Amino acid sequence: MKNNIEYYCHYSNSHNHPKFKLLRLKYGWAGEGRFWALNNIIAGSDNCILNLNKKYVVASVSSDLGMSIEEFQEFVSYLSKECELLIDIDGNVSTENVRETFKEVMKQRVRNKENREKALLSKNELKLIRPT
Repeated sequence: MKNNIEYYCHYSNSHNHPKFKLLRLKYGWAGEGRFWALNNIIAGSDNCILNLNKKYVVASVSSDLGMSIEEFQEFVSYLSKECELLIDIDGNVSTENVRETFKEVMKQRVRNKENREKALLSKNELKLIRPT
């Protein structure tokens, strides 16, 4: 079963939230763009959690965002501690928006899988009753 998401809701007025205004005070509009790019990377990660304890992951994401490793680490710290836009638990990062979407999507995926399995079981039971 797939364990990430391809879509999450992005509110059109999010730029007016005080957390994003705080982000732009330090990093400008480029900082907000980098945040959304990071959010996309998190959404595509296993279980929608990005493990920043691995140096190659940090290097890869830093490169994707056009930042040095040091700049990226400072950015992540600012996003989590000052702006409260990033959840950082021992180097594993995510966002509330992505986590909530992932939770709902996984519920639906589990239901879909169960329904497929039930349908397959019913189909196999029918074959036993009416052999072809």
